Amino acid sequence: MSLFVLLPAYNEQESIRPLFKKFQTLQQISNMEIRLILIDDGSRDATAQTAIDESQSLGIWLKLVQHPKNAGLGQAIKTGFMTFLEISKEGDFLAAMDCDNTQPPELLIKMYDTMIAGSYDIAIASRYRKGSKVIGLSKFREIMSYGASWLFRIAAHLPGVRDYTCGYRLYNRTFVSKLDRYYGDSLFTESGFACMIDLLLKAKVLKPKIVEIPMVLRYDEKPTASKMKILKTITRTLKLLFKNLSSTGKTSNLNQAFNEQETARVPLKRGNRK
Repeated sequence: MSLFVLLPAYNEQESIRPLFKKFQTLQQISNMEIRLILIDDGSRDATAQTAIDESQSLGIWLKLVQHPKNAGLGQAIKTGFMTFLEISKEGDFLAAMDCDNTQPPELLIKMYDTMIAGSYDIAIASRYRKGSKVIGLSKFREIMSYGASWLFRIAAHLPGVRDYTCGYRLYNRTFVSKLDRYYGDSLFTESGFACMIDLLLKAKVLKPKIVEIPMVLRYDEKPTASKMKILKTITRTLKLLFKNLSSTGKTSNLNQAFNEQETARVPLKRGNRK
């Protein structure tokens, strides 16, 4: 079985080399079959060519999909999820993470092991668990993220979730398929950074079993400036919060999504770790 990693990228040429090197190391120490899905969202630099060159040099499997122009994080995530469903099979897993070299790929080992041991649907790399740490992020961004965490814990409350805004997550394919069958084209409707909150809130109706793994977030290793439009993201996040409070949720396809026979989770082929 394979572990696919979705990397939405916009002008990340400088991040590709150190990030792909980390994936090479992960592949070596875990013996996981790592498959990268890189969505180049209309980059103006050499993101795509650098990804091709580095994957060939390091021996990393790569599926590259290019958008002709920048369409936003939400569209990149949508393309990545749809690509995963097209090229994967039951028993595979999908990780989604940033392509800016701030999130540690090696954490996927613990995320995966925990998911298998507890039969979880989603594992979230969390900034709000014992052992987590954020290095290099501005105090304003830290306060904004922490405030969003508490607002959603109170208003949305997904069991086991404290970090609603972090996009670094691991999903089993069975659950991704359920989301796709249940929502169809309406699964991804947010174009910006709020798309990851929206996805988690939409997952809520399917009652996923979620676990959080503490993460050390390294913004000091980010080679380029943040692309987040802070005011726009705050506005969209608050709208999602109020939408969640006022919505009763979609129910018409719920029985179909749950009553289909559950495919057993098949562990990834793993050898002894070094």
